[in-house]
Amino acid sequence: MLQLTAEQLDHVEALQARRDAQSLQQVLAEAWPDVARQLQGRWPAFVEVALARGRALGLRSVADLARYASLCCLWGASFETRPRFEWAAALAADGALSPTLRLHQLTHGSREEVVRRAARAAPGAEVLTPAAFDKALATLEAALGRVARGRSIFLDRPPLPRPQACDLAAVRFAVTEPKGLQAYRWQDGRWLRTELPPWAPAPQTLTVPPEEPLAMPVLSRAAGAGASARLQLAVQAQARCGDAHPEVVHASHTGRLAWRGADTARLSLSLHARPTPPPDPRRGPAGLGQGEPADGQTIDIASCGIRDAGAPLGRLTLGLQVHAATQRLLEVRHGASAPRHWPLAAEPAAQAAATTACQLEADGQPEPAPGWLQAWQSLQPQAADGLEQLFNAWSRQMAGSSGEMTAELSPLVGQAGATWGWQREADGQVALRVQAALDFTALVLDLHLRGEIDWDGSRARISLRVQGRHDWRQQLDLRGPEGLADVRLAWTDRVALSVEAIATGEPALLSAGALADDLRGALVGSCGLRPRPDGLGYQWFYRLAVEPVHVCLWRHCPVSGLQRQRRELLPALTLIDWTAG
Repeated sequence: MLQLTAEQLDHVEALQARRDAQSLQQVLAEAWPDVARQLQGRWPAFVEVALARGRALGLRSVADLARYASLCCLWGASFETRPRFEWAAALAADGALSPTLRLHQLTHGSREEVVRRAARAAPGAEVLTPAAFDKALATLEAALGRVARGRSIFLDRPPLPRPQACDLAAVRFAVTEPKGLQAYRWQDGRWLRTELPPWAPAPQTLTVPPEEPLAMPVLSRAAGAGASARLQLAVQAQARCGDAHPEVVHASHTGRLAWRGADTARLSLSLHARPTPPPDPRRGPAGLGQGEPADGQTIDIASCGIRDAGAPLGRLTLGLQVHAATQRLLEVRHGASAPRHWPLAAEPAAQAAATTACQLEADGQPEPAPGWLQAWQSLQPQAADGLEQLFNAWSRQMAGSSGEMTAELSPLVGQAGATWGWQREADGQVALRVQAALDFTALVLDLHLRGEIDWDGSRARISLRVQGRHDWRQQLDLRGPEGLADVRLAWTDRVALSVEAIATGEPALLSAGALADDLRGALVGSCGLRPRPDGLGYQWFYRLAVEPVHVCLWRHCPVSGLQRQRRELLPALTLIDWTAG
């Protein structure tokens, strides 16, 4: 690949500047023949100086350089630095104006100056008339067109015309949200739908570019789901270059819509929210507290950004974060299970399912979530399976078939309701609001295990008991779902152990000694809400596990003396590891 040094680039640019000056000498001479004849041999140097000054003002294209040099033919080279041209000096020094806009306003100011001088001139005096000025500019544009066609590779591509005034004078807009938006509220022990306060901000009018990007949160509905929010927009043009401007382009998840020219004077644009995606066939709908992402919509209002005087309004972009106003409600009821005795037959597991309900709705309409209901219905059977494993582990440590267990184990007994959705805040912002009312007994536990242990013919009755009741009652009102990660409860229930010697004819007797707390065992549990693995909201979870239970046995024998032995009665077991939603 060919690479040029900085010095070589300077030579190339200097060569291009000389070529531009040579090609534009004839062009400018056609527009201003009297000036070319008056300067005669100094004409080439005059054109080069004018073009160099144009480059210093930021002009780059050959056409813009020629247009600036044309003004120099009228007023003199570097005219904006001379006395009585303070208006031109102010434009040349205004860094807020682009070079193209600066050139346009210099041209417009020059014509106004020509008009003023022609009006002040004495009758019969030789002075440049506005008509002669316009003719010179038209002659220049025609000559530039020939030069551009001569340089162009594509002969059918016309040269760019001289910029015309085209700008926005004012943009007026207002957002109106659909009426009758409702949300769920916890009242008198139940969830009721109540109307949200209407939100109707005052219209805004922009006549100067905003200092910061405009971004407005909006509550709306998906297409086909009822009335949606609307943007009322009125565009007033300061000047138009044709029917292409002003241009309004509305971009959303559905695509792009455009209006041009007089059609932009008054518009009423529908602001549809994104539709809720279909639920995952396996997981069901999105989890608790999941708000659908907003649809980032834009309203681009464009013009050429050129006006005869002053800073242009140019182009405006209105940013809209359109949130679905859908409000969801989840209600759960879960009953307790009856005590069970092992090794006798347990009650049918279907009893727990009959007292379980899980209902999901959106804006008062039921939403199918069979997987969620099945998960809640599986909680009691999973607890029963865990108890079965516990009894089997206990029986393996007991002598013969002496192992017994009576257990009342009921997780998450009670009811809960949670609602979530995007809502308007008092300050006008939109936030995902999550409310919940939890009324659960997280655990009802009364576990009693009995049996006999044997050590070289010496026996003892052993009893292990764990009891606990843990209430989980909580009211939530959150702005955003992040606080749901703290909605949880944890507990530890210690094991109580007793050993009673049995007379068997053996002289040795068994008794129990002290153990460290970490060997005595416990049932540890936790429940609450946690983020779903797929990141779509939160799910319920419940975990109940057994920490290993040991016993320290002492064998008092008149022959062999005192013996000590540590036994594991229960290993580490997970009784329940459950999720729903």
